[in-house]
Amino acid sequence: MARERSIAIASAYLGWVMDGYDALLVVPILPLLGSLFFPGPYSYLGGLSTLVATLVMRPLGSVVMGYVGDWAGRRVGLMATTLGYSLSGLAIALMPPYESAGAAAPIAVLVLRALQGVFLGGEWGPGTSMIMEWSGWRGEISSAFAQTGYPLGALAASLVYSAMSASMGSAFAAFGWRIYVATGALAAVLAFMLRRRSVESPLWRRPRRNPLAALFLESSADLAKAIAMTTGLFLTYYSTYLIYSQYLKYVGLAELTPFVMTASTAAAVISVFLGGVLALVVGYRAVFVGSLAAALAFAPYALMFNPSAASLVALAFLENFAMGLVPLVLVRRFGVEKRATGLGVAYNWGLLIGGWAPLLVGIFGSMPVGMVSVMAVGVVVAIAGLLALGSPTP
Repeated sequence: MARERSIAIASAYLGWVMDGYDALLVVPILPLLGSLFFPGPYSYLGGLSTLVATLVMRPLGSVVMGYVGDWAGRRVGLMATTLGYSLSGLAIALMPPYESAGAAAPIAVLVLRALQGVFLGGEWGPGTSMIMEWSGWRGEISSAFAQTGYPLGALAASLVYSAMSASMGSAFAAFGWRIYVATGALAAVLAFMLRRRSVESPLWRRPRRNPLAALFLESSADLAKAIAMTTGLFLTYYSTYLIYSQYLKYVGLAELTPFVMTASTAAAVISVFLGGVLALVVGYRAVFVGSLAAALAFAPYALMFNPSAASLVALAFLENFAMGLVPLVLVRRFGVEKRATGLGVAYNWGLLIGGWAPLLVGIFGSMPVGMVSVMAVGVVVAIAGLLALGSPTP
């Protein structure tokens, strides 16, 4: 039983790491993708569209693959997601540019990135359900552990890009980017092999009713509250540390970008886990509300009055305690028969809404003012959603 538990948890966790890795893999090469597949005056917007295509398709994936995870089993759902996003990523790495394939090239890249979004969006619901249902740890620790996977994957993508681009020089733009994109597919093979060997969640049973009907018809109020909570969190993150690279250019500190982005992501991994540890001591609500309130109080200093590497990393650290508690709040809110779908929808639909925070920041004349303002809205919405959900049932 211990070996089965270890394999099941490791396979689910590794998939969540690969979600963060594959989802953000293209961020540092958006200009390059734009020039290769969308040449012309709007090439950067073309490159950016590859990121948007993935983002907007994640909610669909959360419904489709969440349903598979509830109806056919967590293991089946997780094998499908891994196979889907790894093969689509590999196809992108092999895709000829616009110069060779013409208009078919950008269309194919967008379709493949959209498919990645479907499968990546289907990862969190079944994967988090598998970890929480197999783990023998306290719920706070299981929750925090599960949530460290995504920022760890994002950190790995950043480090791999830095190493490959620095070591390959001009060759990276010529062909190295293909190897870089393919690393996501190759690493996902390990997750798929583990998932083939893993066994089903001990709590899962084929539901007697349609999981989608149970979620959207019977639990719609809880789902709306959960989406409000995750929307608030993503508004907070996408208005601050996830757009540090643009912010540092705005304030004339672009040279700090590699260090600040890497250090902030590492700080997020640590604080996500510490959120679960602290929740054991003072309770999950106190950590969730207290850390977000502290981050909001600190944000004007970090973003408006003293923009430095230390203050920006500290802000990212303060913000992420709450993220480690999201599975704890949601997994007990949605029963086993609709859990994979409920978790996936609550998380990814919140991401779809909150992920537009950078555009909201851009409405303001001053970027620091916009960042603090949108963050304030996010903190209020996240806390309101949490409190509206009430205490999770054991």
